[in-house]
Amino acid sequence: MSDTAALLRQVRLALQKDDLDSAMRALEQLIALAEAAQDHSALARHHGNLALLCYRRDQADNALAHLERALEHARIEGDGAMEAGLLGNAGNVLRDLRRFDEAIQALQGALALAVDHHDERGRGIWLANLGLVYDDMGEMAFAIAYHEQSIQVARGLRDLRGLAGRLGNLAQSCMAHGDQPTALVHLQEAVMIYRDLGDKFQLARQLGVIGNLYVVLGSRTATRAGRDYLYGRAIEHYRQALPAAYEVQDVTMQADILRAIGEVALARGDYLDAINHLDSAYGMFSSLGIADVLPALETALAQARSAQRASA
Repeated sequence: MSDTAALLRQVRLALQKDDLDSAMRALEQLIALAEAAQDHSALARHHGNLALLCYRRDQADNALAHLERALEHARIEGDGAMEAGLLGNAGNVLRDLRRFDEAIQALQGALALAVDHHDERGRGIWLANLGLVYDDMGEMAFAIAYHEQSIQVARGLRDLRGLAGRLGNLAQSCMAHGDQPTALVHLQEAVMIYRDLGDKFQLARQLGVIGNLYVVLGSRTATRAGRDYLYGRAIEHYRQALPAAYEVQDVTMQADILRAIGEVALARGDYLDAINHLDSAYGMFSSLGIADVLPALETALAQARSAQRASA
């Protein structure tokens, strides 16, 4: 086995064990071998992979330095596809560092290369990531436009999982833009896709978001009948989310859904239902050691119990 093959095997085995230090040391040795051979393609790959590991170790500056080196070698090699991927990764790192202008520049570079190489999948990814940058900047009109374009690409590729995720991103942008009804339409489509895919975690998560949306709409409704209807729709979606959360054994999500049902039941005047769900949520959050939500739950429970006694 050659030195390169042995080191690549070390990287693979180390990553399987989540041993980032060993993987990084092996990649550094691979870089030295590639430098000796003046193998620009290998140097681009190894620096790019090392950048990702640096980023996982919260070493963002080192990640960017290795991405810059990787880009130099990809450009020497004339590998536009690799250059696009490296620019996109750089854009994601820069976004997390809140260096938004640089992130946009990098992602637009990746997007342009994807267009030049007729890479529709890459084009969809970089459009979606640009939307997320504009989300972080609070520029919702730009974010929505990019998310809509990324959704068109996913539909064209029949990429259902990508489509569902991007519909969720667009819904979040619409909510931030104050357009809850449109967000609801996108989330409902995402739920249908996740149900078809059998993705219980995302199904529970998005049903919970829909429930939250109905609560917001209900709180803004002037009539009692309208408010009661919308709160009822919220509880309906929370109750659909709960079995999926149990199925994936996500206890935090279970507790959060129970809390949400209890809070809406309290707002509707269903005090016994509110007490049961809030008490269950309190016990689960306590067992998880999540203490920051407990004071609010204690207050809500006290209100529900007091109202229950008064109505008896």
